[in-house]
Order: sequence, then structure tokens, then C-alpha cells
Amino acid sequence: MDERGQRLAFRPLAERFKRCAMATNFGYIDEDKALQLAGRRALGRTVRDIDLLGADSRRALIPLLEDEDPSTRAFAAGYLLRSRPEQALAVLKDVEANGPSEVRITAGSILRDYKHGTLDM
Repeated sequence: MDERGQRLAFRPLAERFKRCAMATNFGYIDEDKALQLAGRRALGRTVRDIDLLGADSRRALIPLLEDEDPSTRAFAAGYLLRSRPEQALAVLKDVEANGPSEVRITAGSILRDYKHGTLDM
């Protein structure tokens, strides 16, 4: 698939990623573990679909690092840590310092797992 085709294929996946990130965050807000788990699983499925678009397809998540929703930024950064660590770490540290409390916890958890080598994103 050429680059234009990847961009076109990614648009609905980007929206799906954002909805999944926000649903996961709502699960944290409401302390709804089932919603949290469903959101995390849906995020994983969405990223697997993104990965099917070809080599280096996760770069399509980069625009989500500047999304208005902090949960979208945090999860996008988590999935970009291996390929773009400097940029992703900066976003996660910003969200951890300045985001709403539940998203700060998410960003901190992703940072901790990355630091300990246990990140599974």
C-alpha cells in the first residue's frame, strides 16, 4: 500500500483509537474495571489493525500526540514509545504533570512500565 493509501486507511482507525482511549479513560473516571479492560483491549486491536498497514505504520499515531483529549495523547504516546521515545516521553511527562487526575495516573503508569521494561504496548 502506498503512503496515500495508508493515510486514507488510517483515518477511521485514528477515530477508533481516539474513541477507545476516551472510553478507557471514562472507565477510570467511573472506576468501572469492565470498561477499562474493554477499552484497553479495543486499543490493542486498533493498534494491531494499524500495524497491518505496513512497516512504520504507527507513525500515523503522531498527530494524536497533539490531540485536545489528554487520554488520547497519553495512549498514543504509549504506543509510540519504542519508535519515537523522545517525543512520546515528552508528551507523557506533560500529561502526567498537567492532565486531569485519572489521565495523570495513566501517563504515570505507562512511564513506570516503560522505565521498568514491562511496557506491553
